[in-house]
Amino acid sequence: MARITGKDADVVFNSVNLDDESGQYSLDFDVDEIEITAFADAWKNFLAGKPSLSLNISGTVDLAASQGDATIFAALGGAALTYDVEPDGVTGYNGYAIVTKYSINVPVSGPVTYSATLRHNGTAAAADGAAPTRA
Repeated sequence: MARITGKDADVVFNSVNLDDESGQYSLDFDVDEIEITAFADAWKNFLAGKPSLSLNISGTVDLAASQGDATIFAALGGAALTYDVEPDGVTGYNGYAIVTKYSINVPVSGPVTYSATLRHNGTAAAADGAAPTRA
């Protein structure tokens, strides 16, 4: 089994490469649990619901106009935009996502950092309901 590190990871949102300021990201895949338990069942029963994907990105703030802060802030509450994440710099996941959360942390004695949460919202077009593409 091949093992990789995150040192070559790529993360792009709305065609802006966030590699030079982001230091961590995670892809969180979730599936709703739909309970279908009947009175006669000895144990609870569930069906799998619709899957979802959240992309959580964090890094140091770069306030330049062409960097992550300007890109992510402009997308907050707006339409879904393209994303592409590649844990090894080659193979990864892509689609459209909306920004659902954006935080900036400003400590007295440390770097100014940000974190953002993006929610997958389609592949060929925003809100088309399609799964992320793995390529």
